[in-house]
Amino acid sequence: MFRFRKLLAVLFAAVMVLSLAGCGDTRWICEVDGNSIPSGLYIYYQMEGYGDAIYQLAQQDSETYFYPYIYYYNMGYVDPTLFEAEMENGQTVEEYINSYALDMCKQVTVVDKLFTDLGLSLTDDEKALVESQLNSAWSSGSESFEKIGIGKESVKLALESKIKETRVFDAYYEVGGKNGTTEEEITDYFADNYARVKYMTFTFADSVDDAVDEARKNEQLELANSYLEEAKAGTPMDELIDRHNEELAAEEADEEADETDEDADTDEAEPEETEETEDSNEAEAEEEYPHENILSKDSTYPTEKFVNYVFTTVNEGDFAVIQDDTCFYVVQRLDVRERTDLYDSYRDSIMQELFDSDFTALINTELAKYTVTVNDNATKRYKAKNAFPDSFED
Repeated sequence: MFRFRKLLAVLFAAVMVLSLAGCGDTRWICEVDGNSIPSGLYIYYQMEGYGDAIYQLAQQDSETYFYPYIYYYNMGYVDPTLFEAEMENGQTVEEYINSYALDMCKQVTVVDKLFTDLGLSLTDDEKALVESQLNSAWSSGSESFEKIGIGKESVKLALESKIKETRVFDAYYEVGGKNGTTEEEITDYFADNYARVKYMTFTFADSVDDAVDEARKNEQLELANSYLEEAKAGTPMDELIDRHNEELAAEEADEEADETDEDADTDEAEPEETEETEDSNEAEAEEEYPHENILSKDSTYPTEKFVNYVFTTVNEGDFAVIQDDTCFYVVQRLDVRERTDLYDSYRDSIMQELFDSDFTALINTELAKYTVTVNDNATKRYKAKNAFPDSFED
């Protein structure tokens, strides 16, 4: 699943904002402290804002918006019907995209000013990275960029600003920074907000709408408890999970044997090949940490009740039986600190979770010192839908 950089929403209540509607020049979108921001950058951020809007909608209502919209977006498809959907803040997606783009344009100047004030400069490696990314983007998409009004310099400006933003963030909040944290604080947050579990499932209802079969439920509970006792007695969880999976596979095979074999060869062959391919891609991690699942406090899989119970009731090193609406689970919670590879991969996200609001406040404080002039002619001309011309009719 893709993941968006968390939006640093800038609040402009304390900023002097001027509108300039009389000028016909639409090459610039706004001026921040006298620094003119090209309209191409605004359009670039409109494209980015669409992706962020989908992410926000999926957070609001994953059942409606996670699939197919995120899947389609990853495939490069923009759904024109989504622009009228309402965000949690009351804006339509189109309004949200425009606000996002304008906010990000204003933020570019603030980040650049902080970057300079800190005495920072782009390293040779960073400059080379920008050039590489720019050349790659332009060689494959220059026609599309120019069609909607994005010049090469606007793309370069956006790429440089991302690097500068990271450098400024680190200068303030990383270990040893101006308002820096400690490695212990980051590690503690990791342990408090992420869980490492192994579990097996015992289903007593096919859906939440089913009437509960008490006999089936009691049978599954008894089976789950028998596995729990074995786990507590020292049988490795991996061994128990493998055995349980074999039992489920045998049951499924018996059920299939009672059904017609019509089209069995063609129906079964392709999915088995797909599963083997997926398993091979994950074989290395599965081999070292078999059957492990990593949860965060806002995870919803396998269910919200399961996740909540793990974090509120199951201590690291313990085993438990958890019940939700359709299943019992036998779960083992492991020490997440032991997975140093996970800590390394999650560390940047943890830093954002810890200090995103502080960084937003810093941006706001700096922006409040500036005079901002918005070019209304440009904002009226460059509508969000114009950034995706292939998805909309004229």
